[in-house]
Amino acid sequence: MRKILSYPTQVIKHRLLKWLDRRVPASSEHHLNLNSIFILPTGFGWSFILLSICLFLLGTNYQNNLMLLLSYLCLSIMLLTLFYTHQNFARFAVKALPLHSFHCNQSGELQLHVLPHVNSPNKPCHGTLTFGWFGPHRSSTQSPGMQSFTQSSDALSETTYSIPLLGNAFNKNSQKQTLSVPVYITSRGRYMLNRLTIACDFPLGLYKCWTHLDFDQSVTVYPQPNDGPVSIEHIADNEESNSSSETSNANSNEDFYALNDYEPGQPLNRVSWKHVAKNGNWVSKSFTSRQSESYVLSIHSSIDTETAISALTLATIKLTEAEQNFGLSYKGIVVPPNKGINHMHDCLNALACFGKSENARQDSQRTTYSKIRAVK
Repeated sequence: MRKILSYPTQVIKHRLLKWLDRRVPASSEHHLNLNSIFILPTGFGWSFILLSICLFLLGTNYQNNLMLLLSYLCLSIMLLTLFYTHQNFARFAVKALPLHSFHCNQSGELQLHVLPHVNSPNKPCHGTLTFGWFGPHRSSTQSPGMQSFTQSSDALSETTYSIPLLGNAFNKNSQKQTLSVPVYITSRGRYMLNRLTIACDFPLGLYKCWTHLDFDQSVTVYPQPNDGPVSIEHIADNEESNSSSETSNANSNEDFYALNDYEPGQPLNRVSWKHVAKNGNWVSKSFTSRQSESYVLSIHSSIDTETAISALTLATIKLTEAEQNFGLSYKGIVVPPNKGINHMHDCLNALACFGKSENARQDSQRTTYSKIRAVK
């Protein structure tokens, strides 16, 4: 019954999103205009209008000019506030910065830079802005022709955040304000951020202006790191000497190891000329090179997928902090050994998106099959 009742709401929301895509296209930078701004009275505004109507009826009934004058004053305030509220919000311009990846069940941040508006660069927007996500975020691993409204069960998708604007005039010496909007996603994968609803009721709170902006931002949500039975297999970078961790070589130039008798054919740059000049003995320098150890992280296939991915995530973070060479080998994930922050992000991206494209493909096939049955 609940699914049947929610179906009309999903259809209406789907059509609303398609209409917004045409009216307010996706972009990393938005300058508000008539097409992107919506305005209606607030609850306090409707009460103010009702009060004005009551004063007008009472003044007409009792022929009280002062009461009529008060009702006209209230209506004039409503009209002036309507234009000023819209004009103030129309000066708002914002640009979104690339969103950094974060772990699921943790909060990321979407950074927004407040910019001078192209139509009024010296007149900033005033008041307090209210931010809220227009529904759950969409999984980007979904097929292009498929739309869904339950792709991420975000418990905080309807939470709103209030951030005051500085209101300083833009000039060369002023610093742009940066707004941080929290992003909370509860499952791993790659997501396209939904539209961000921005609202303002400056100056008197009688009217509320709002807009739904799509910043065309995607984010990879890493798995949550947890302990697990991860197998760490040790390998050497040099396949010919897997068991040796330290070798002495006359052609190596890393660390000085010892002096040996010079043999014909050895490079002259290895000759210790100080000993030759001192006592006439030809000796050559030998150096030692330490081979870096590498590891491969794996886990048994019988373990639950989410448990395995969480365990591999924790092991990836720990080996990166220890500055170790490591790779991944789990089912379809094969990442060659390497080290560094970029390598850690490559491993976490592979773990975050594992199995998501396949699940989206199955959901798309299931939806297509249902539509065929409905047509028949």
